[in-house]
Amino acid sequence: MVKLKNLKKNNTTIESDIIPEDSANSGHIVVDLDQGTTIDYSLPEGYEWCMNHVNHAKNKLIELAKEEHLSEQYLVMWY
Repeated sequence: MVKLKNLKKNNTTIESDIIPEDSANSGHIVVDLDQGTTIDYSLPEGYEWCMNHVNHAKNKLIELAKEEHLSEQYLVMWY
């Protein structure tokens, strides 16, 4: 599970704070919408190994970029 907060979107990128489950701190992710790739990301200390969280966040952000209006936060869950 990962929380996405403070989403910002423009014509070429979408970005948000990324908070892995059980973390009190956030990282950040920026996704290139033209290429569908992660431009930059950071994860909170102790969660650097959570690439699964980064990939799920990236995929959700690409999906959300198609929306006209973005909510303040999203919860991404998988199994």
